[in-house]
Amino acid sequence: MCQNRKKFHKNCAPMKLKELLNEGIKILKEAEINTPVIDAQVLLSDLLKVPRWKLITLAEESIDKHIEKEFIKRIKERALGIPVAYITGKKEFFGLELFVEKGVLIPRPETEILVEKVLERLDQKTAYLGLDIGVGSGAIAISLLKNRPLLNMVGVDISEKALEITQKNAKIHGVEGRLKLIKSNLFENIKGYKFDFIVSNPPYVSEEEYETLQIDVKHEPKEALVAGKGGLEFYERIVNEGRKFLKDKSFIAFEVGYNQAKEVKSILEEYGFKTKVYKDLQGIERIVIGEKGWNV
Repeated sequence: MCQNRKKFHKNCAPMKLKELLNEGIKILKEAEINTPVIDAQVLLSDLLKVPRWKLITLAEESIDKHIEKEFIKRIKERALGIPVAYITGKKEFFGLELFVEKGVLIPRPETEILVEKVLERLDQKTAYLGLDIGVGSGAIAISLLKNRPLLNMVGVDISEKALEITQKNAKIHGVEGRLKLIKSNLFENIKGYKFDFIVSNPPYVSEEEYETLQIDVKHEPKEALVAGKGGLEFYERIVNEGRKFLKDKSFIAFEVGYNQAKEVKSILEEYGFKTKVYKDLQGIERIVIGEKGWNV
C-alpha cells in the first residue's frame, strides 16, 4: 500500500474498496463519531451511487483516485461533526428521498410517527386543508400530500432557506400544486384560512439542553431547535393563536421533546382539546394530538 496515502501521491497504486472503507472508518473512530461504520458506508455508497449492500460485492474492486480523494474529503467533514445528510445533500423520510442542506433541520425517524398519526385521521376520499408550522425541508407536509391525493397544505416558516428547500422537494415529488408556502412567524401572515388540522414539529429544546447536545446537532439551525428556557413556548403559542384558524371538527398534532408530553397535553386540555399521546420506538411519549369536536 502507498506509504503516503493521505497526500494522494500520484504514484500511489489504486486502493481496493475495502481498504478505502476501512480507512474512512478508522478516521471516524479516531474522531469519536458514534456510528463510524454506517456513516462511512453511507458516504461511500452515495459517492459510488450504489446501495450499501453492494459495497460487500465490490470489496475487492479498485477505486479511482478522484473517488478516493472525494471520499476522504467527505470523511474528514464527518469527522468534524458535520451531519451525513448535509454531506450527501439528502435524507430519506417516510419512503421519500428529500433534498437537505445546511440551514434546514434534518428530518428524523421519530417524526415519521407524527406523519402516521395524522394520516390515520385523514380519509383517502375526503378533501382536507392542513397547516404545517415550521415546514423546514417539507418532510411532514410533502409526506402527507403524497399519501392523501385530495389534501391541500399551507406551510409556514420564518426561514427563507427552509421555504426554498421545501419548494424544491415539493416539485421533485410532484405536490407543489397542493402546497402553498408562506414566510410567517407562526400565524403572523396567515389570513382567511380555516384548517382541518395543524401539524407541527416546533423547536422544543431548552437553552440549557442545547448546551448538552451532540456536535452533529449543533450544525443544524439553532432557531429550529431551541424554544426559550423551558422549551414549551411554541406549543403554548400554536394552541392559543391557532384555535381561531381551526374548523369545528379539527385537530392539532405535535411532536414533543423528551418528558414534554405531559405539559403539552395539559396545554391542549386547558384550551378544550381532548388529547391522545403516542410513544416512539424507544417507548418515549413523542406525539401529542389534541382533537376538537371529535370523539376521542
